[in-house]
Amino acid sequence: MWRHLLVGVSFALLTTACEVNLFESVASKEGDDYWLEEARIQIDNQDYEAALSALGKVERDTNDLRLVRSAAKLGQSGLSLWSILLNAVDGSNYSNAGSTSGTDQIFNELSSAVVGTGETRTARILALTDAINELLAAPDPSASRVRNMSCFLAGVMALPTAEDSTTTIQNTTTSLSAIAATTDVSNPQATCPDTSALVTNLASLATIQQRFNLILSATSQCTFLSTASGTLNAIETQLKKLSSKADKGCSATPTCASTDTACKALGLTCVYKALTADGAVSKAQDGAVSSCELVQNCLDPTQCF
Repeated sequence: MWRHLLVGVSFALLTTACEVNLFESVASKEGDDYWLEEARIQIDNQDYEAALSALGKVERDTNDLRLVRSAAKLGQSGLSLWSILLNAVDGSNYSNAGSTSGTDQIFNELSSAVVGTGETRTARILALTDAINELLAAPDPSASRVRNMSCFLAGVMALPTAEDSTTTIQNTTTSLSAIAATTDVSNPQATCPDTSALVTNLASLATIQQRFNLILSATSQCTFLSTASGTLNAIETQLKKLSSKADKGCSATPTCASTDTACKALGLTCVYKALTADGAVSKAQDGAVSSCELVQNCLDPTQCF
């Protein structure tokens, strides 16, 4: 029974941001309220194209517009708040059901399966990214409904982003090892014979880095995703690990173990230039992570994710 209570209460709390109405609108067809209500009705009907079309006729930018539009974009990808909550209910940790409650329980039970695989995964992560950006750019992003919704969606995106990071960093490590095998790593000024594979992997990593920074930004002022103290839920644990291990700055002369071939390649100037080509600042504990920080500090992905 507690599962039904969890879903019912959580769904009610989260969907207050969108205030989905099951009844026909009684608002004037000449105002923004009518089109917002029409969009809510179409979201309830799962006609997300019609919802977005209605929202396109709203003239004034408001928090309500941003909330409803983010819901429509998520629904268009097949990732509604309901599907997110169902993913939590289908989680594998119900033997520990009594240990946590509310939002913590949802985050503990969520899995990366919520975004699916293949093209569906790509579309849903893009929808999450668009929705979070939509909310962070709202007229009053500090309003509780907007702040909490963007924070919740960032939490949903954290696990699949960590998974993608692991794969991408492993590929980057392979390209660094290949460079080290054909270059005199004892000479920092040695010329890299071929950095094309590294550059390709860094391009993929840049997308990951942008997603992580969006997540960190959206959760920085969040009350129910906080790494400050107390018992941490699964998403808080991941964010704390990322912040403490990855956000440590980036050095042109990193210290490496004698057997770490990939790390030795990081001491090459040609590699460092590739890592910092995006011009991003790599300052330790600044609340953001650069591609250079992800590579240097997370060569062993288990340290960061």
